[in-house]
Amino acid sequence: MHWADEIAENLIRRHPDREIFNCASGISPSGPVHVGNLRDIVTIWFVGKCLRERGKQAHLFHSWDEYDRFRKVPKGIPESYGEYIGRPLTEIPDPLGDSSSYAARYEHQFEESLRELGIHIEFRYQTKMYRSGLYRQGIIEAVRARKTIYDILASYRTQGGSEPERENYFPITIYCEGCGKDTTQILFADDSETVMRYSCSSCGQQGTVDLNVASNVKLPWKIDWAMRWRHEGVIFEPGGKDHATAGGSFEVASEISKRIYHFEPPFFQPYEFIGLKGLTGKMSSSTGQLLTPRDVLQIYQPEVLLLVFARVPPTRAFDLAVDDQIHRIYEEFDKIYLGGSKLPTDKRALELARIPGREVHPVSFRQLTSFSGLAQGNHQALELIFARIGTPCQKELFAERFQKAQHWLEYYAPDQRTALLSRRNCDYFQTLAPYERAWIHELFRWLKASKFTLEEATEKVYAIPRQSGMTEKEQANVQRRFFQIVYNLLFGKDKGPRLGTFLAALPSEQYVDLLNFTDLAEESIDSAEKLPIHENLGHQK
Repeated sequence: MHWADEIAENLIRRHPDREIFNCASGISPSGPVHVGNLRDIVTIWFVGKCLRERGKQAHLFHSWDEYDRFRKVPKGIPESYGEYIGRPLTEIPDPLGDSSSYAARYEHQFEESLRELGIHIEFRYQTKMYRSGLYRQGIIEAVRARKTIYDILASYRTQGGSEPERENYFPITIYCEGCGKDTTQILFADDSETVMRYSCSSCGQQGTVDLNVASNVKLPWKIDWAMRWRHEGVIFEPGGKDHATAGGSFEVASEISKRIYHFEPPFFQPYEFIGLKGLTGKMSSSTGQLLTPRDVLQIYQPEVLLLVFARVPPTRAFDLAVDDQIHRIYEEFDKIYLGGSKLPTDKRALELARIPGREVHPVSFRQLTSFSGLAQGNHQALELIFARIGTPCQKELFAERFQKAQHWLEYYAPDQRTALLSRRNCDYFQTLAPYERAWIHELFRWLKASKFTLEEATEKVYAIPRQSGMTEKEQANVQRRFFQIVYNLLFGKDKGPRLGTFLAALPSEQYVDLLNFTDLAEESIDSAEKLPIHENLGHQK
C-alpha cells in the first residue's frame, strides 16, 4: 500500500464515525520558503486525496505563522533590517517594495508555486487570526493555567524550574504598542489575570493590555500549536522530524493540548528533511542557502516534482537533483508514465501526482538538453532533429519541457551546453596517437560516403575503435577514449551527447568538416594501420 493510503486508512481507523478530516500544515515565512517545506504541504495533499477516494471529506489548510517575531536578518536582506528584529513578520516592509510586507512577499511566491503544482488548499494568516480576536478564549485559558503550563515546560528542561520563576511566568508574548517589538516584560496582572501592565526594554514604554480586547498578544510556539489544534479541530498534521524527538515540541504541545485545552492531539507524521543534489550545504531561509519551489519548477515539470515526493515515504530522506541526475529523474517519470514500472506503489504515486486538465508528453529530457545548444532555441530546428533520429515530435509536445531543459543548462550545467566549434581543432588533433588519428579518418570517410540511420551511426561509433582479440575491458577503454576525442574535435570538451544520436540528428554537412584532417593524417594513418592492436593501445596514455 502507498504511504499516503496507509495514513488515510490509519486516520479512518482512529475516527471511524468521522466524516470531515481537518488536515493542517504550517510554515513561518521568515525568509524565502525553500523547497523542503513542500513536504509539509504535499503530505496533507496526498493524504487528502486518499481520504476523499474513501468517501470522506478532507479539509486541508495551511497556516502562515507570520505573527512570529523577526529573529535575525537573513542573507541577502539589507543589514539595516536589524532594526526590525522583535517585530511580527507582517510588520516589516518588503525589501523590494512591491508586497504589503516582508512576510507577504514570501507567502505569495510560495502560493503561486502551489497553484502551478495543482495544489489548492485554504490559507490561514496568523496575524489576521490573532488580531481578529478568534484566539482570545484560548489565550485567556492559557494565562489562567499558567502555573500548570510552567510545570509542563519545566518537566522537559534539564535544569527544571524555580518557584519565583513559576510565580512570575505568563505564557504570552506582548508586542509593544510603542515600537512594535516583543521586548516586553509583564509588571503586574490584576486578580482576573486578564488585565496587565508591561514595560518595553527597547523603547521604554509602559502600557496596559486587556486580554478580552487586546490584539497585540500572542502565545509562544508550543502553546500556540496546542491551542490551534483545538480551535481548528485538527485530526492530522505532518512536521519535521526535529519536532518529533523525545521531549520535542510535539510531545510538549500534546501534553498542553490534553491538560489545558482538553483536546486529543492530532495524528502526527514526522518527515525527514530533503536536500539538493548539486547544491552544497543545508537549506535554510536565514542563511540564503536554498532553492524555492519557484526555482525548482523552472527545471521540473509539476507532475515530475510531485512524483518525486509521492514515491518517497515521509520517513525517508532524499535529495532532489539539480545536477545531471535530473536526467534520471525525468527518465524514471517517463517510464512510470508509459506503464514501464511494475511496482504498484509507482503506479499509485503517479495517480497522486497527476494534475487534472494537464497532459505530460514524455519527450527525452536528456535529448532536449543535448540538442538545446544545437537548436539555439529554434523549435523548428528541434523538430527536424527529432525527425532525423526517428522520433518525430511537434513543438506542442516538447515546448514546456524544452524550456525547463534550457533553464537547467543555463543555471545549473552551463558546461554541458553543446555547440559545434567554428573551425577545426588542429592543435588537439596533433596531440593524438597515430592509431587515434586513424579512428578519426575512418569516421570521416564513413560520414562522407554514407547515408545512415540512428542505429547504424550508433553501431559504427562503437565499432571503429574495437578490434578482434580485445577483452571487454579493453573495448570499453578504447570506446571511451574514441568518444572523448570526437567530442573534443566537435565541441572542444571531453563530454557531449550520445555520439551516435548526435551524428544522426544533424545533417552531416554541418559538422563533418570538423573531422576532416586528411591533409594532416595520411602518414600517421598508414603507420597506425600496420600496428597490431596491443601496440596501438600502448600509445594511449
